[in-house]
Amino acid sequence: MTVASAVFSALAWNVPVQKRLYHVVTTLITLTAAVSYFAMASGHATSHHCATVTDHHHGSRNGDGEAPGMPDTHHDVCRQVFWARYVDWSITTPLLLLDLCLLAGVDGAHTLMAIVADLIMILAGLFAAYGKEGTVQRWGWYAIGCVAYIFVIWHVALHGSNMVRAKGDRVGKLFGSLAAFTLVLWTAYPM
Repeated sequence: MTVASAVFSALAWNVPVQKRLYHVVTTLITLTAAVSYFAMASGHATSHHCATVTDHHHGSRNGDGEAPGMPDTHHDVCRQVFWARYVDWSITTPLLLLDLCLLAGVDGAHTLMAIVADLIMILAGLFAAYGKEGTVQRWGWYAIGCVAYIFVIWHVALHGSNMVRAKGDRVGKLFGSLAAFTLVLWTAYPM
């Protein structure tokens, strides 16, 4: 990501200042990702989410299925959460959406709504990562994230496709391929 940031930054120097916005936004995306990946690789951007699990002990010694004198036991199950991913995504994915919306000519209101929906989707994922296993709460955060993702698709892909038609076939094909790649990748990522 650092090399990509340097390449995008170098390419920006060959473009007039008035037309560098895409280069600057893309450089910020890769630079943010580079910092995030370094933080995760160095172990500084992770935490553990622990939950206590109860083990119920059942036996057949007294005829009713219960083992007298065998108390329930408890143990902690911890899961590592790379919270830097969510910080990274909170910065990079809105910038990516901004790039797509600017390319398509999407108006400010739809661009802002796409970015806010994206942030809601990311925060819902973060809250689900820290939620208690097997609870309605986690599924609630998942559902909120899915609904927010549908809003992202509507504001960027559907509205953007309508807006980009006015910019011609070349820009339309570029937007279509970039938007499709992004949305397919984002849809497949949770799997």
